[in-house]
Amino acid sequence: MKHTLTFGFALTLAATISSPGIARAQQQPDLRFKTGMWPDGAVIGASLAAALVPVLWPNHFPRATCSPCDPAALWSFDRSTIGPLRSLPDKISYLTVGSEAVMGFLFLAHSRKGQGSAAFWEDVTIGAQSASVAAATTEWLKVLFHRPRPFLYLPTASGTPTADNGRAFPSSHGTIAFAAAAAYASILHRRGLLGQHKLQVGLLFAAAAVTGVLRVVAHQHFPTDAIAGAAVGFAVGWTVPALHATVP
Repeated sequence: MKHTLTFGFALTLAATISSPGIARAQQQPDLRFKTGMWPDGAVIGASLAAALVPVLWPNHFPRATCSPCDPAALWSFDRSTIGPLRSLPDKISYLTVGSEAVMGFLFLAHSRKGQGSAAFWEDVTIGAQSASVAAATTEWLKVLFHRPRPFLYLPTASGTPTADNGRAFPSSHGTIAFAAAAAYASILHRRGLLGQHKLQVGLLFAAAAVTGVLRVVAHQHFPTDAIAGAAVGFAVGWTVPALHATVP
């Protein structure tokens, strides 16, 4: 999760650097979103701080401590995916979610081509807020459900699980990936350009889906963890731009 939160910090840094552009964006009637250092900067900062609390102080909040855990408590849908941790798909999943962040950044830049930097940074601000809110939501859902990761259900599991291994639901990779894809799609929709960028939107959602599948294949998450992450990410990513829209 610490690696996943890095993407949120990167987006936040970009939005902060862009503050002059944000100020100009508020003065341009052709822009489709209202953004500003206040309250948007505060929301981003507060969301990232909230996401980091259970990461920096992991033992102060609920987590699963069973090892091995009882598979009988699982749905059969999830029980069939129990297995040992697989390193390769785990590592690739970080690559896919990172690649999606880069693609989204480049796609936004291309879609705002010729409109000036203010328009682009306006979108980046909204994307950063979507990612940070999604990260915070996921971290506290993990604390609330404190579900063990699949490999802790193996009969050979032993020792006390780390806090991270005792908080698998929902998948943070899936949440961030789908939040990024949905935010991009929602931004384009509010600007009336979604139909012109179907390929880019499809690529982002495909990368998000691959990320979720890889987390299950790596036995870092159950299918329901990945599905829940996708649902939370999509809901946040689609809603945040809608809250900033200045036109339907």
